Amino acid sequence: MDYLNNLLTPTLKNDIETIIHEISTFQYQILFGICALFVAYLIGNLIKRIRSNFPPGPIGIPIFGYMPFLSEDLHLDLIKLGEKYGDVFSVRLGSQTIVILHGADIIKEAFAKPEFLGRPPNADLEFVNPFSSFFAGDVHAWKEQRRFVVHSMKDLGLGRTKIEDDIMDEVHHFLEVLRNQNGTPVDVKGPLSPSMSNNICALIFGKRYEYEDRDRKMLDKNLEQAIEFFTQNSLYTLFPWILSIPFSMKFLKINKSVEAVNNMRKFFVTEINKHIKSLDPRNIRDFIDTYLLEMKSQEKQNPNTTFSNERLISNVLDIFAAGSETVRTSILWFVYSMAAFPEVQKKVQQEILEVLGTERNPEFLDMKCMPYTHAVILELMRWKTIVPLNIMHYTLADTKVGGYDIPKGTIVIANFWQAHNDLRYWDEPEKFKPERFLGKDGKTIVKSKYFMPFSVGKRACPGESMAYLEMFLYFTSMLQKFDIVFPPGVKPTFEAKLAINYRLEPYKVRFIPKC
Repeated sequence: MDYLNNLLTPTLKNDIETIIHEISTFQYQILFGICALFVAYLIGNLIKRIRSNFPPGPIGIPIFGYMPFLSEDLHLDLIKLGEKYGDVFSVRLGSQTIVILHGADIIKEAFAKPEFLGRPPNADLEFVNPFSSFFAGDVHAWKEQRRFVVHSMKDLGLGRTKIEDDIMDEVHHFLEVLRNQNGTPVDVKGPLSPSMSNNICALIFGKRYEYEDRDRKMLDKNLEQAIEFFTQNSLYTLFPWILSIPFSMKFLKINKSVEAVNNMRKFFVTEINKHIKSLDPRNIRDFIDTYLLEMKSQEKQNPNTTFSNERLISNVLDIFAAGSETVRTSILWFVYSMAAFPEVQKKVQQEILEVLGTERNPEFLDMKCMPYTHAVILELMRWKTIVPLNIMHYTLADTKVGGYDIPKGTIVIANFWQAHNDLRYWDEPEKFKPERFLGKDGKTIVKSKYFMPFSVGKRACPGESMAYLEMFLYFTSMLQKFDIVFPPGVKPTFEAKLAINYRLEPYKVRFIPKC
């Protein structure tokens, strides 16, 4: 050190000391600037809340808002905030201020109003499917396309025997795969995934695919990869400007989901082109046929129609993804819960034996004669609400809810997990109690008005009827033919994570043939 000091001239020493002083001063200036920004942020938020009738909520910190204080269990974190701020509150996540709705009455009040029918710009699902009728912001397109989708599903056989027969045919393929396991532990998600999406393929394309089919595997693989990106609090949604940063898509792994969606889209385009070439108005085979005919009709009659080839591709993508994933997730919860609650499983099997016997296939009409089985399905949908936070809504005009002012252009999220676990509406909501949906006689279903697994209002899921049909047929068919048990030494944990759905961590169970 002395040697180095001897090398430094007095002038050089002074220069070094000056530089160090300037650096220290600059550091203090940066620190002061950050503190000033934080104080300005706090004061600005405070003034805004005092002057307006906007819903209250935590302040958070600059840039990130309240994000650093939230966990992966966002639906549960919001419940804690709701206990402090009430049924209508706001929370700033990134650059977005979001209004959160708790309580079934408040959610119904809001979603009954036309002002809440919008979808926010920069949402995940719109990013990967910009012409989506159901997840993008074009309200006119949503109204026209939703009306058509619901009517076409009825015309194709929903509520009658055709779709039910197609589903039961697929159920038999699925049961055969389970039977071939010979009671060994199996990850039921493996065979269930192609089975579920085959039901949607039958509706859209008019055919099913064998589980080992190349196209079948491609669709399932890419759907799973795409879903990994879909979350309610993705960085892209909360920081729309983030995609302007070089390589951000790769860093956030958005590119993988986009690639997966594009792979599915290419397949759908090929199928649609086949349908265009073989279209016969006298022989309607599936959803694509009905859409192509309606598109031709609309082009002649309605110059403002939203029917187009691009909209058809997007509809097919929406129906395939939502229809395959949501019901699959529900049934995975059903299977896991029956292994976890063997006494409930036995009661369901006894009712199945009394109504169906051991050989007759279940029919959807049988659900009316099977109140306990029906109650179990309803309770599982309440107890493990698979869509805890609804797809984001967006206000189209200034409005009110719960006495608070909600400005135009506000993102709104309903916490259905909270609504299904609200002590004001449910007795011991944390417990799995199918009896809560049964009347005093134990033979009738009493469906609470606070039960909303498919959302509420005009934006409610258009596939609700088909979902109930699938869930009942798969659930009763499995328990008619098998006992479902965990492998030796395995105890239920109900570990799950929140993405777009509330998904169980991978698990294995044994399907023991009953006869």
